[in-house]
Amino acid sequence: MIPAPRRVFLDTNVFLAAVDLARPEKPHAVRVLKEWPAAGVALYTSTQVMREFLVVATRPTDANGLGLTLADALSNASEFAQVATVLPETLATWRKLLAVLPDSSISGARIHDANIAACALANGISTVVSANTADFESLPVEVMGLGS
Repeated sequence: MIPAPRRVFLDTNVFLAAVDLARPEKPHAVRVLKEWPAAGVALYTSTQVMREFLVVATRPTDANGLGLTLADALSNASEFAQVATVLPETLATWRKLLAVLPDSSISGARIHDANIAACALANGISTVVSANTADFESLPVEVMGLGS
């Protein structure tokens, strides 16, 4: 199914699912990356998301990573950047993060997720696609589950 929003922001787990054969969301992630742009949906992500992808992709499997070589992970990230516009973290992202945090119940590591939402919002994108929709609860974005 193709989403109604014409611009969506992709969370890290979309890219991880696209390369991890063990993840049940893999076919959904591949569909998002291949079919949605062909249907006119513009895909966006951020430098933070790409950095998170590289961290998890190159981390050993016994430490909850994918165990990819750096060369393979960089190749994947380069391919992803061909289908999704990679947005920088800017001062506008920082300001948006500071604006959304007080109204949320977020703290600790979840501030990384809030920063993803802030980057989307700072760039006029209100929909985030994620396999972990709960990560974005209490944030002012619409979240689409990866399998939706």
